[in-house]
Amino acid sequence: MAKGPAPAILAQNGAQWRADLLAILGRGDKPSEAIKGRYRHKDIKAAIIEETHGKCAYCESKVRHITHGDIEHIVPKSKVPAKAYDWPNLTLACDVCNENKGDHYSNDPALSQDNLIDPYVDDPHDHFLFMREVVAARPDSLRAKATEVIIKLNRGELMERRRERMQFLEGLVCAYVGAADAFKPMLLKDLEENHLKESDEYYTTSKTYIDVMREKGILPVA
Repeated sequence: MAKGPAPAILAQNGAQWRADLLAILGRGDKPSEAIKGRYRHKDIKAAIIEETHGKCAYCESKVRHITHGDIEHIVPKSKVPAKAYDWPNLTLACDVCNENKGDHYSNDPALSQDNLIDPYVDDPHDHFLFMREVVAARPDSLRAKATEVIIKLNRGELMERRRERMQFLEGLVCAYVGAADAFKPMLLKDLEENHLKESDEYYTTSKTYIDVMREKGILPVA
């Protein structure tokens, strides 16, 4: 997932907001809710929603049709207050992933493999295996295992939604395979343009499935 440009309100004020917060904490005082919540500015929220397509950065579920979505601090602001307003540290998360993740964080170099996957920095394919509705940690990535376990990427409700998505895509592939040659280009175009966009739910899982269909020769290489 690509990080977009910081909104003007944050680019212009982020450094001062950080200085204000750290000064308050340095005096041993408790910052007000207004100061702590500056990252919730509507322009910041709008920019985050745009770059994530309204999807949770961790599970890729669409959240905006049923909730406002939480602005998530990838590195918890409770553990590293200096990152409370850092644009690269802000994303969108669904309520469940946000709650499951909590304030998990390790800054101990000896425990660096316990840190969770950063959806902006890490390529998910370097850490996970996407097997239809199952998103499994690769055996060579302890960070992926920690992410899978802590965020619960294979929780029942989420797997059910991914399974529905995979069954839908499988139906489109079956329709392509069984169609007369004259209709195959039309069906393939519909699949690629209308059902395989980065803004779709579970895009990474979906694209992996379609890529496998292409590798096996079931679908033509794009």
